[in-house]
Amino acid sequence: MAPDPIAPHSAPIAAYMSVHTATNLAYVRYFANQDSAVSANFESLNSRGFTMSYKLTSEGEKQETFIEFKTPLTKREEIRPVLEEMAKEAESALGLPSSLSGPPPFAAIAKAAYASATDIYTPEEPAVPLDVFYPLPLSKVIVTGVVIALPAILGYATDASLAHVPILLELREKYALRAISQKVFRGLVVVHGFEAAIALITCVRRGWYSYINTFKWTLSTFVFGVGSMQLLQKHGKKVRGQQ
Repeated sequence: MAPDPIAPHSAPIAAYMSVHTATNLAYVRYFANQDSAVSANFESLNSRGFTMSYKLTSEGEKQETFIEFKTPLTKREEIRPVLEEMAKEAESALGLPSSLSGPPPFAAIAKAAYASATDIYTPEEPAVPLDVFYPLPLSKVIVTGVVIALPAILGYATDASLAHVPILLELREKYALRAISQKVFRGLVVVHGFEAAIALITCVRRGWYSYINTFKWTLSTFVFGVGSMQLLQKHGKKVRGQQ
């Protein structure tokens, strides 16, 4: 069975649409014929349509409904136009003002970006094993090691230590590189720490990895930064059959 072309984009789209509460309510009241719904949320979507949750009273039990597209979608670029057209149809029929007009809200963009970075979509038949770890190629390990080690050495090594590598000691003294190198190294640590946090969140949200592989991905990203993060993203694309 071929993978659903729209389902991999479900997490960021659902996150984006979750901010549009008026639109979600219009979808449910019009397309699901739930006139008494008081709140609704966009849960997920695939090529055939999207799932909405809703409540008939503020304290009521959450229910779900699936709203089908008139024609199944085949690519990501079709999602927004179709959802906007359906929103206009529902709001016009219900006598409501357009809720998707104007610039996209920052909150929606932020939630979509976060969901996209930490997506948890898992196909029924993954193209590759889920619980794996990809080590960085040796060439990239060496390059990254040099990039990190050089400012660390220039910034924190003592003169006595650098005396064994005269050229580095000369460069540091000639161009006053100690303070600059310390700032660069601290900046790298902060950036790599942030990337490691994203890697950890991604692993946990995906739910594919064992504790040991989650630790490996997090540590690898902290040490090697964007190179390891790209491998984590690559694994996600392979699982979804996009590579």
